[in-house]
Amino acid sequence: MICAAGASRRMAPDDKLMLPVQGRPLLRHLVKRVLQLSAPTLVVLPPEPHPRWQAVTDLPLRKISYLESAEGLSGTLRAAVADLPPAVTHLCVVLADLPLLEPVDFSQLFEQRRRHPDHLIWRPLSPDGQPAHPTLFHRDTFSAFAKISGDVGAKPVIDTFKSALHEFISARQGGSHDIDTRQDYETYLKTQA
Repeated sequence: MICAAGASRRMAPDDKLMLPVQGRPLLRHLVKRVLQLSAPTLVVLPPEPHPRWQAVTDLPLRKISYLESAEGLSGTLRAAVADLPPAVTHLCVVLADLPLLEPVDFSQLFEQRRRHPDHLIWRPLSPDGQPAHPTLFHRDTFSAFAKISGDVGAKPVIDTFKSALHEFISARQGGSHDIDTRQDYETYLKTQA
């Protein structure tokens, strides 16, 4: 699940997910990378009409918006998890503002799940030990999403299942370099020059 319903307030008046990354909007850039995994994919967007819908309109993934997203990331996660089909056993959550994320970051995460199947949450850490993305959740954690609110994301769920959390150091920075401000974007552009 790609979380792309946020208001991009710190980047106002620009929409960070529509900023150009390698010649296409950041949102489209990330979605196309996730689609290389050939896994069922959902992107949560602001209500239509919104430019983000046009950025991904032709791509083969489920596109949806939830009223709960107006309260923040936790609202998006709560609504999306409640909407999952019963057959879903795992949910991989990723934010849409990570321009350096690549399929290898997901493959690394899924390999950790295979190696450590007795856990319920799997999360990479950046090379310097900070929590990164994407994060994978087992269905046994899904009920805890019903209790989260605000803009803290899945932190309360991760805290609830701390003893069942598997963290590992990633060799890559892709899951830890997000774009929240104009300075973040300019720094990203410099790294790509």
